Amino acid sequence: MLHRFLQCTVMAGCLSAAAAVNAAADSAPFAAPAPVVYVADFDLDVANVTPDSGPGQRVRRLRGLLPSGPGPMGQDKNPQEHAKHIVDEMADALTDDLKKAGVDARRSAPGQPLPTVGWQVRGVFLRVDDGNRLRRAMVGFGAGQNDIQVAVSCDSLGAPDLQPLYQAVDEADSKGMPGAAIKLNPYVIAAKFVMASGDEKKTIKKTAQQIADAVVAKLHGAAQAKPQ
Repeated sequence: MLHRFLQCTVMAGCLSAAAAVNAAADSAPFAAPAPVVYVADFDLDVANVTPDSGPGQRVRRLRGLLPSGPGPMGQDKNPQEHAKHIVDEMADALTDDLKKAGVDARRSAPGQPLPTVGWQVRGVFLRVDDGNRLRRAMVGFGAGQNDIQVAVSCDSLGAPDLQPLYQAVDEADSKGMPGAAIKLNPYVIAAKFVMASGDEKKTIKKTAQQIADAVVAKLHGAAQAKPQ
């Protein structure tokens, strides 16, 4: 099956700028206690469709934005299962990579109240349509394009007002197009990671590692900026 995922390139924002901190500084251990980072599930839409087993099934899957890949024992997953799998794989891999870097990383459930100390990593899978507008990426049939991006932010929970990562955009001419039109919140510093072709599992892990490296660099920068 065709899987479109990752060649990860940081494009914008101080999270990406933090990734440019030299490797020696990034590998230094954090002072105790380690920073606490809550990893949220990244947003990913699912098409409202029901899988079928007809002869056209494979063709429709191949047209999907994130085609439903082969599941365990070669069985295809439906879009809902596939979307959950992608989100879980990303969150688990990112949490594990942060822990390996000495961060007290924890997955946070959707809607879970968070404390006012620590950091939150959140993100959204998205694509750029033919009109150069951002849309939330969608798992399902006939979604069209395969290339996607993920926009990620790492925000201090001590901020007085945590702004949403993105906002919905009302567009009268977008009916029938897959994925909700959005715009990234200009008051939130986010980095974009461009995802190109590759094996799904490997590229999710690679994406997570790239994001973790950028988060660790930002945490080191924040620690160094604290008054002594």
